[in-house]
Amino acid sequence: DLSAEPGSMDGHGPVSAEHVRLLRPTLLRRVVVDSQTGRPVAVDDKTSRVAATAEAAREQVLAMLRPQVITDRVEPQHDPSARLARLVDLRDVRCAGPGCGSTRNHRDHHEPYPDGPTAAWNLGLLSQRCHAAKHSGWTLVRHPDGSTAWTSPLGRTYTRPSPHRAPPKVARDGQPPPLRPPPVANPPRWVPAAEPTPPVPPEALEDEDEDEDEDEAGSTPEPPAEPPF
Repeated sequence: DLSAEPGSMDGHGPVSAEHVRLLRPTLLRRVVVDSQTGRPVAVDDKTSRVAATAEAAREQVLAMLRPQVITDRVEPQHDPSARLARLVDLRDVRCAGPGCGSTRNHRDHHEPYPDGPTAAWNLGLLSQRCHAAKHSGWTLVRHPDGSTAWTSPLGRTYTRPSPHRAPPKVARDGQPPPLRPPPVANPPRWVPAAEPTPPVPPEALEDEDEDEDEDEAGSTPEPPAEPPF
């Protein structure tokens, strides 16, 4: 209720702010992002249950909006910990390869381990195909804003923009944006079909035929009219 900016749903994609407010999640996890680029830099280990009332939930979210200094720690092992893996998956969203949108990826060391440490700045998501290309003559450059640049063995460069954007400005004392009024139901565009005419029973048809025969038999023919000349 703090912004009119759209959100994102796993497995679905972008959703409007109105739909985010209607979803009303039951658990929250704080994600710290860069104030200039919106790129995630830290993720809390634990989740917190959402307060019961809308006012309390708003205050709960406001309490999470506090500045924090993040230290990019280095881990000694090759595979990242659960905390670091969660951050890399959330930050990169999908494979960073040119034209690749795979969500089944390797957490690749930009500088190969052990020369390159296991840290957030040295890890990134790459699909199996793009991971193999990185070790087969392609050169990858990662920029601080989350964008990437790939250079092919022929010297051609392909750039990919960052999946994130700067976070919205939040007025801590402002009122939540109003919800859009429900749509007005339009009248149907079709006309209800008329009730079908019930079939005439055969007995009624026979009675009509008999009545016509009787009328023809009992009627006398009219005399021919005299010519006018």
